[in-house]
Amino acid sequence: MNEVEDKIKEARRITRQIEQALSNGTWEQVALDSPRLRKEIGIPARLHENIKRHGSFDTEKALNKFIVSTRPKRRLSVFYKYVATVACFMILGIGYYFYQTTEATVPSSRLLAQSAYLVLEDGKQIELNQQIQMDYNGLKIINTNEGKVSFLHDKELSSTAPNKLVVPKGTEYSLQLSDGTNVHLNAGSTLVFPSVFEKEARIVELSGEGYFNVTHSGVPFIVKSKSMDVKVLGTTFNMTAYPEDLVITTTLLTGKVAVTCHSQTDTTTQTTVLTPGLQARFQPQKKVLQVDSVDVDEQTAWRRGEFAFEDVNLGNIMTIIGRSFALNVTFDNPELQDIKCFISIQRDKGYEEILKIIHIATGVKFKKDGNNIRVYK
Repeated sequence: MNEVEDKIKEARRITRQIEQALSNGTWEQVALDSPRLRKEIGIPARLHENIKRHGSFDTEKALNKFIVSTRPKRRLSVFYKYVATVACFMILGIGYYFYQTTEATVPSSRLLAQSAYLVLEDGKQIELNQQIQMDYNGLKIINTNEGKVSFLHDKELSSTAPNKLVVPKGTEYSLQLSDGTNVHLNAGSTLVFPSVFEKEARIVELSGEGYFNVTHSGVPFIVKSKSMDVKVLGTTFNMTAYPEDLVITTTLLTGKVAVTCHSQTDTTTQTTVLTPGLQARFQPQKKVLQVDSVDVDEQTAWRRGEFAFEDVNLGNIMTIIGRSFALNVTFDNPELQDIKCFISIQRDKGYEEILKIIHIATGVKFKKDGNNIRVYK
């Protein structure tokens, strides 16, 4: 209980610092002695903007509600993460995790997700909701029922016909390719890959989002998508290429990659080389390619089971939430999609808690009907 009380005192201290910063504009002084809180705050100017947008929020009332609702047995690390994020962002209000009076109408968020499945080169479909160990044309396919399927072989095979891993909305899945490369696919994604790679190049095709840890080899590894191709020898990167998205991205964690972007309407291509910490963003309709430094941890938060959005449009956030929980999202007013929001929360908290946070932060409301979510104000 002493640890909980200490964190409540810390939250009060941060609140006082923010109140003081409101008066004199010294945003750089907020939580200066806490590197972790400084990381949560992000850019002070953005904090200022959000405080101005949500200046009517009663932080002291929210803190008191949090104190009343706090359970002594709650783990310190989780508790601290929520206090730190909420106290710094203001837009959520300290104690949002225990917020019980949101106007959003959203019953249970524990939806039964459809399992991932394989489509083999002969058209055979294998559901990955059970343990599997099978021999297939000299190849061994192993599924541990722990979210990962592996393709293993002891000798060179002649077949390079394509297989497909399909990951429906509402779930994620990992794949180990025959060369040892590991791929983690996000919700609503597919990966087309051969049982065994050719000697000239290791080529796969991605639709959706994938986190790649590529086994180093002298044979190039190429990820193809509708409008962006990524070529590496061995590295770690994240690629987002959902067909319905207006922007396709590749974010590099380690190594070096060559990114080639191409339009669907002509043969024009644009190429760039990424080093760690850089992201290539391509807009196929506008034929615009740009490279920016990004927060790699934020870009790959989904890989750790987190939602982490900083100054992101509500439309984009709800698209990702819809994929992650197999929900269909519609907006009453398109202008609501442009509202900016900050979120940092574990995915396993469920979409109920996430929608409550968004409601507190922005004032938008939600109505659930089956798997359909209506966003209105």
